[in-house]
Amino acid sequence: MLDVIENILAARSAEQVWQRYVSTLTKLGFPHVSYHGMRLLRSESARMIDDSILLSSHSPRLLHELLSQNLLQNSPMYRWIERNHGSESWDWMRTQRIAGRLSAEDERAMDLFTRYGYVAGYAISLGDSVQRLRAGVILNGAIGQRQDKLDESWQRSHREIEALTGIVHLRIASMPFNQPGEVLTLRQREVLECISVGQTTQEIAELLDVTLATVEKHLRLARKALGARTTAQAILLAASRRQIFVDPGEPCTVKSDAQSGASGRSGGEPWRFTSFLGASTVSGERGTEG
Repeated sequence: MLDVIENILAARSAEQVWQRYVSTLTKLGFPHVSYHGMRLLRSESARMIDDSILLSSHSPRLLHELLSQNLLQNSPMYRWIERNHGSESWDWMRTQRIAGRLSAEDERAMDLFTRYGYVAGYAISLGDSVQRLRAGVILNGAIGQRQDKLDESWQRSHREIEALTGIVHLRIASMPFNQPGEVLTLRQREVLECISVGQTTQEIAELLDVTLATVEKHLRLARKALGARTTAQAILLAASRRQIFVDPGEPCTVKSDAQSGASGRSGGEPWRFTSFLGASTVSGERGTEG
């Protein structure tokens, strides 16, 4: 297990982290895994879901049906994750159903998992272990495997699984991320970072040896890329998504046509939660809640 942890800590992309995590859980008897996380920004008056991600080695068809029928959040085990800490067996879900405590949507989601052969599993809530990020993991055994058989695997390895899941969660949370079209250029990062530490646009223009109009252009394009209405909101979103104040060795920008290589730091493709081998990825769910 120490070798696995070292490999995950050494991974330089979310894709590598995810692949190594799923590979390890498969060896421990849990080949079907889904990680669901939401980045939240809260104020006194509202809660904003800045973004959400779903990484999964479950059947892509199952995920498509859950999402198209708006059943993901109504899955009983996902709702358990939102309200609890630690881990729980799928027996909890069956007990709730027998007691008549599940809604019609809950039962539809449960039946959908069953239809695809996922009849036994565990849920792990990651709670608030990372600030502003709520996440959890659903684990299933082989297709058609009974809960009592899966319980044997859980009893043998649950401490390793829970610890490894926590490490994977922390590792993913520390990585820059973006949605398609939301990549800041190096100059856009620089002007947002300068603004956020209190420099004026005039001071930034002098520091970067560009015109005031150029600084304003970079700010405007940064706001557009991030979907922000104001520069203050752009700084908040960029910081939340780890696209500013990131170690130069962890690229989160693309090369700007005019500025590529100008500052001595190389641009590159950002880490992103897309195109995972053997996994389905859903991202870009946004909204606000009053």
